[in-house]
Amino acid sequence: MWMLSVTGIVFAILTIFLGTYLIKNRNSTVIGWLTNLDLLALLVLLTQSFELIGQKYYALVLAVALIVVGLAVILGLILSFVFLFVNAIVVWRKEGYSLSGSLTLIAGVGVVLVDILIFFNPINAPAPIQTFIMTFLTMLILYILLTVWNTISSMLLYQLYFPRNNKDYIIILGAGLIDGHKVGRLLGGRINKGIEFYNHQIHKANKHAKIILSGGQGGDEKVPESVAMRDYALEHGARRADMMVETKSINTYQNMQFSKKIIEGDANSSQVRVIFVTSNYHTLRAGILARKVGMNAFGIGSKTPFYYLPNAVIREYLAFVVMHKKFHLMMVGLMLIAALVSGIGVWLGIM
Repeated sequence: MWMLSVTGIVFAILTIFLGTYLIKNRNSTVIGWLTNLDLLALLVLLTQSFELIGQKYYALVLAVALIVVGLAVILGLILSFVFLFVNAIVVWRKEGYSLSGSLTLIAGVGVVLVDILIFFNPINAPAPIQTFIMTFLTMLILYILLTVWNTISSMLLYQLYFPRNNKDYIIILGAGLIDGHKVGRLLGGRINKGIEFYNHQIHKANKHAKIILSGGQGGDEKVPESVAMRDYALEHGARRADMMVETKSINTYQNMQFSKKIIEGDANSSQVRVIFVTSNYHTLRAGILARKVGMNAFGIGSKTPFYYLPNAVIREYLAFVVMHKKFHLMMVGLMLIAALVSGIGVWLGIM
């Protein structure tokens, strides 16, 4: 009984923390960790509850279901290279050959190499060295899978944001121009989403927000992104009087940094309500960067074509790794130490 009570308390605490983060500070990958820990606590709580009331049959069913799901996940990981290879071909056909369009191919090759390592053990080396290599690679693979799963969980949970119709500013983030001057499908989706919220707020609350179109001019672009975005927005129903352009930024951090300066120079109050608009896969990272520049803003995302999502998610994951590189390097270092201890243990005949 006391174990059930402890699990219930842990579940309640995790749920409260998760709710608080979603309301107050969803601009963090912590929401993914809290969600997964909360779900784990819920599963343990259900299992303990079934056992306590004598329904071992239901507990057994739950355990079997978890095993089946676990096996399905493992099988999916083993065979995921098939989907990744197919997706790479689709992206090449629709978007052309590029490094960013080849991320699923690279990931597919990585999955194949991991499968070979697990099932065929091709490393031919003395036992201590083999133990060191296999221990390190196993921990590294599990760590990558765990952090990928947490990143995806955080990105999905971030989409559950339903903003109030009280915003003073709407920041729309740039995404590059086609042929140096045209708004493409991805960027057009962001602008359309921003205008949709802009019009919805006017209709529901009779409140005109100011739209900040954020994007500088790249080396291969004839005009700043924000200028082309403004022209596109004018053609799709936005009022010129409600639009401002930010023309200096070259990345998401600067989008937020320079847009914040525009808001500070324009607003009559320090208590302004801001929302930003980007592609759905990009909202979490953009929110984290908004927090880093000291701007209290959450984001809504425009839809992304399904074929493009795997590449986009991989790119976001890599961006998060770079963003938290010190932490990840520390974890890799700890894994190396643990693997080295295992190798030395085999060499000394301890393990």
